[in-house]
Amino acid sequence: MTLFPLMECCELLAIDPKTMRHWLKQATMSLCIHPVDRRRKCLTGEQVQQLAVLHDRTLKTDEAYPWASLVEPPSLEVPQEPAHQDPISHMQRGKIAGADDEALHQKLSQLEAQVIAQQQQLILLTRDLLRERATRTDQLFFPRDASVQPKADSEILDRHHENLSLSLFVPKDAVRPLHPAEQRAHFLVLPPLIEYSASGTYVVISSQEGDIPLIPDSLEWFEWFRTLSSFRFVGQSGRLSACRGYRRHRPIRTWYAYRTIHQHDYKHYLGLSEHLTVAHLEAMAAKFQSYVDVF
Repeated sequence: MTLFPLMECCELLAIDPKTMRHWLKQATMSLCIHPVDRRRKCLTGEQVQQLAVLHDRTLKTDEAYPWASLVEPPSLEVPQEPAHQDPISHMQRGKIAGADDEALHQKLSQLEAQVIAQQQQLILLTRDLLRERATRTDQLFFPRDASVQPKADSEILDRHHENLSLSLFVPKDAVRPLHPAEQRAHFLVLPPLIEYSASGTYVVISSQEGDIPLIPDSLEWFEWFRTLSSFRFVGQSGRLSACRGYRRHRPIRTWYAYRTIHQHDYKHYLGLSEHLTVAHLEAMAAKFQSYVDVF
């Protein structure tokens, strides 16, 4: 095997060394080291001839490079298509493609039917959920009057619930978006209410339990206050709201009464749970009512 320096190979191909290195990188060829002078890089005659064929170059055949005419160019075999034809004709291929398209269309139709069925089921579940939520809201705000509600009011509520369930499937641009306060009010759980009724007795109403049979100033009355964190009171002389005091983010035994009157917040100390008698609550409610009468 005869080796030839890199510069001589560049002269044969009529290119510069930079182009030669680029061609060698494309052809994944590596340079050989000269057996005498290891500083010189060389190529074989076959490699030079292969580069000439790849890049349509004609080697310079003169007396200085007699080997260039002796090297046979490598045969580059081009794969040819097989002579025999495909046994499946174009018409048969079209039929097979049409059958595949029909099968794919059937699968898509089945998937669409499944999606429609799931959407209908979701609509039914959503309507049931909205009706149940609306019923809970009615029990929350009308716990005592639900059993004696007039027929006309019940029909109006049913119509309202139906419209509410159907509004879920109206386009978004046709429905007024709810204010955040309206959204919170829909899921609002009010504190228990102690109210002076028309019969002259005090009634305890819970938004979750309904009417609570408690006798004012009884042992159960004070024990019930120990289970609460807040409540509302509507007496003969006024009304107020009460909540527990907190210390280091933990509720304590003390209670505070508050009420907002003419955009001003008033707050007074109520005492402990055992101090929350009806008379004490009435006196505090009357005190808040006096602020209203001043203005």
